[in-house]
This record gives sequence, structure tokens and C-alpha cells, in this order.
Amino acid sequence: MDIKNELIYDFSLNLPRVLVSGKTGILDNVKRIVMVSEKTIIIDNGQRFTALNGEGLTINRIEDERMLIVGEIKSIEFFGALPADKG
Repeated sequence: MDIKNELIYDFSLNLPRVLVSGKTGILDNVKRIVMVSEKTIIIDNGQRFTALNGEGLTINRIEDERMLIVGEIKSIEFFGALPADKG
């Protein structure tokens, strides 16, 4: 698969995607914000969750399921959603 087709495939999936450069992070496929603090931002991506951890984190912009975060990003964690209660 060439790079163009790989990119088209990647962007067609509703999976969490994070781009980090310097003190800026861009999150794609943001469905809702779960938690925001100066040290942690947790995002619901539909079937998964993404947590950014660091110092001085702030949400700079939100639009079209995309979020721009600024601050010192030290780690990124991905979590699966909890299974629905069958009871």
C-alpha cells in the first residue's frame, strides 16, 4: 500500500490519533471531553479513551472532532472502553 492509500485508510477509521510536536498536541476523533486539569486531559474517542499527561496543559481550540492542546506533554495513554453491563 502506498503512502497516499495508507493516509486515506488511517483517516477513514474512527480511532484515536494524536500528533505531537514541541509543546503542541493535536487529537483527532474527539467525541467528548472526560476530564481536564493542568496535568491531565482525558478524551473519549468513541470506543476508546486517550489521556495526555504533562504540565501546564490547556485546550486551545476545539472544532470538527479535533482538539489543539498546548503545554508540556510528557506521556500519552490509550485505553479501551469498559464493556457494557449485561445485567
